Amino acid sequence: MITEKKFRGHGWIILLLFVCLLIDGTLTQTLAQFIMTGTFYGVPHLTLMALVMTALLLPEEVYIVPIAIGFGLIFDSYYTGMLGVNTLLWPLIVYVVRQVAPVIPKKPFYLGSVMVIVLTVAAVADYAINQFLGVANGSVIILIANHIGPGLMVNVILFAIAYLPLHRILINLRID
Repeated sequence: MITEKKFRGHGWIILLLFVCLLIDGTLTQTLAQFIMTGTFYGVPHLTLMALVMTALLLPEEVYIVPIAIGFGLIFDSYYTGMLGVNTLLWPLIVYVVRQVAPVIPKKPFYLGSVMVIVLTVAAVADYAINQFLGVANGSVIILIANHIGPGLMVNVILFAIAYLPLHRILINLRID
């Protein structure tokens, strides 16, 4: 009887996500004068990208949804000041990505396409939740022109830079 090895890289995944969380804040603070102006608001989402890539490339990681809850709560408390939005969104996104992961080819173009869809859904859902809570105001046109477009541009560039290192780390974790 052949038994499959259990995935034991949970600590490495948490460390990787924590580093991505810190890089998110550093990039936001460092590039704020360029990517966040009155009419241009691009926010890096490296932690969300790392969560999605983990869900896609490591199907053995069974604790990714609880990890997403934890990191959503940390992200909310550390960066946004309003608890619950990313704590709710990130696990839902990771859960849906895990469900569709078997049919997505693991090539860079497809992973990039999934990332664009995930980031768009996250931005729209974040706007909808904030609109429901009365924190955000504005039209859908402003959302698209000032938030989704610039945010996708910043995050696609960030994905192009971070894809290879994240991919190699996650593949190496899968092999070990």
